[in-house]
Amino acid sequence: MPKILHFLRKHAYIILLYIISIVIVCVVFPRGGMFPYEFQRGKIWGHGDLYAPFDIPILKTQQELDAERDSIIGGFVVYYNEIAEVAEQQKRLFRQTFDEQWSHAYELHEDINRLYQNVIAKFDMVYGRGILQIDETVGSSDHVVIIRNFDSMRNVAQRSEFDNILTPKVAYELIMDELNKWHSNEVMAFLRRLNLNNFIQPNLVFNADITNYEKNAQIARISYTKGVLSANRRIIERGEIVNDEKFNLLTSFRHEFENRVGLSGNFRQIWAGQAIIVIICFLLVFIYLMYFRPEIFCNIPQTAFLLLIMTLFIGLSCIVVSNDYFNLYAVPYVLIPIIICTFYDVRIANFVYWVTILLIGFIAPNGFEFVFLNFVAGLLGIVNIKYIHRRGSLFMSVSMVVLAYCVIYSAMVLMQGINVLHVDWMNYVRFAVSGTLIFVIYPSIFVFEKTFGFISNITLMELSDTNQPLLRKLSEVTPCTFQHSLQVANLSEEVIRKIGGNPMLVRTGALYHDIGKIKRPEYFIENQAGRNPHEDLSPEESAQIIIEHVANGIEIARKNRLPQHIIDFIRTHHGSSAVRYFLSLQQKLNADKDIDRSKFVYSGPVPFSNEMVALMMCDAIEAASRSLKEINHQTISDLVDNIVNYQMIEEQYNDANITYREINTAKQIIKNRLMNIYHARIEYPKD
Repeated sequence: MPKILHFLRKHAYIILLYIISIVIVCVVFPRGGMFPYEFQRGKIWGHGDLYAPFDIPILKTQQELDAERDSIIGGFVVYYNEIAEVAEQQKRLFRQTFDEQWSHAYELHEDINRLYQNVIAKFDMVYGRGILQIDETVGSSDHVVIIRNFDSMRNVAQRSEFDNILTPKVAYELIMDELNKWHSNEVMAFLRRLNLNNFIQPNLVFNADITNYEKNAQIARISYTKGVLSANRRIIERGEIVNDEKFNLLTSFRHEFENRVGLSGNFRQIWAGQAIIVIICFLLVFIYLMYFRPEIFCNIPQTAFLLLIMTLFIGLSCIVVSNDYFNLYAVPYVLIPIIICTFYDVRIANFVYWVTILLIGFIAPNGFEFVFLNFVAGLLGIVNIKYIHRRGSLFMSVSMVVLAYCVIYSAMVLMQGINVLHVDWMNYVRFAVSGTLIFVIYPSIFVFEKTFGFISNITLMELSDTNQPLLRKLSEVTPCTFQHSLQVANLSEEVIRKIGGNPMLVRTGALYHDIGKIKRPEYFIENQAGRNPHEDLSPEESAQIIIEHVANGIEIARKNRLPQHIIDFIRTHHGSSAVRYFLSLQQKLNADKDIDRSKFVYSGPVPFSNEMVALMMCDAIEAASRSLKEINHQTISDLVDNIVNYQMIEEQYNDANITYREINTAKQIIKNRLMNIYHARIEYPKD
């Protein structure tokens, strides 16, 4: 019991993060009951004979619903508003033109009033039927409704045949044909001079609001059912193939079952079951990190990041399942392992991803299909994750993910024997959308880096560019120190590639580890071209100047806003070792006195990762190798062994998780690389 209490107190904040995540997921989880049977189209029904426990409304298939919607959309009644002022205005204009032209028509002997009234009657006829511009016709229905304004108090909607409505051209031809039956050629010639088509203007305007309202109301009235399966009737028997008809019956049963569970109000039981599942899934992550990744388990920001990723995607999935405007196949779940693998290793990324997908599978339609699709896509998505900083690698990963989705989904469709006409082809579009959304990893990585203090290979690649202002300054002020840093970067990167770790991290750390020498470059032997300024100082003063380059480096790094991961390399590259040359000199000068050793020792801390250990090794060995008077395999081997053994005796590697085998591997790599660097060359003739 005391051990448990101690554990709870020690990891109280970590446990609180898990509790918060579990509560959030439980709150957003859909409250519908879980259907107790799993089935797929084209598969054999593996459960026992199934009978309807209650009356089941049989749902229409999606194809049937789409056909009804298309029928309504294609044949809905269109509403037009009649503008009565158009006809009155055009008749007044016609009266003015008619009177002006008649006064000059001396050759006509027609009764003016009779002719005028006849023309006006024809205008009333065409305007009464309705005139519409041909480019304003909407829909393909045989009927329309014209809303006429009879008085200021009421509008009247009159149903009419669409063919009864006229266009301006047809209206003009109809008027002229009717008048031609009753008047002479001279009168018709006079009427043509009047250009009656100028007085025929559209008087109908499409009413989009009422039309859309009525259309949507008709669509809303579509029944989603087409009959009822009575209680105690058999739905399907054991061993029967789930064909289209049985699949629809089972889908209808599942829908009614979930509705009845929800309406029954047994929410406590449902919530309890969901809570247990959620707790188990998060507990798996808790146990995995506690036993296999304790350094992450004890780190609050790193644990919070993993729980945030899980909670975000589970919450998003719950929202998608509860609404019809989106689909789970369009959600980029492969982002989970890709993002996690950017900051952690592949094992953690895969484990967290699988647990998340399994939990979402409880709420996803066709849960097995969903889990299997994302299981394969997730594995393929992180194949090239080590090279995420290369755009080509990310594009290749996205292509592999989309291809995996499409191939596996097609295989499932074929296996289920679904008719090609019934395949949901939009799923392939959703797979493409899901793959495209993976490209948001670049901005999301930046956000997570700033929020949680992570560092990615993308950032490391930018920092390791020797054109960075700080590295350029190092190369200009202390060119020999810069060359030393380059050699150390190459050596330590090679070591980490062999023993395991992040090569880009150790390379970048090595490039910046000696930036503190920028302040007093002349006090470091690699930058001295003439007189040694240490000759004017005591060994203690010289040691303090040498030791200060670590503190100066930290100050410069923070001023230039370098990530903490890089600053840690500056802090630890000498660990808590001593400045041996000046300590030995002080002991010789003061042989009869006690020496305060602490004034000759770096403040630390000692390296606490394999990358930092590799940097400490390579830094000391590369610097010491420049002082060798005779370079051969034996001298280099002795140098490497002596320095590494001394650092081990000084307990500089104790805080890092590095093994003796890895240390021996690192020593061998350094020996081989130094031999390659200092290999003998042919002496060319002077002539």
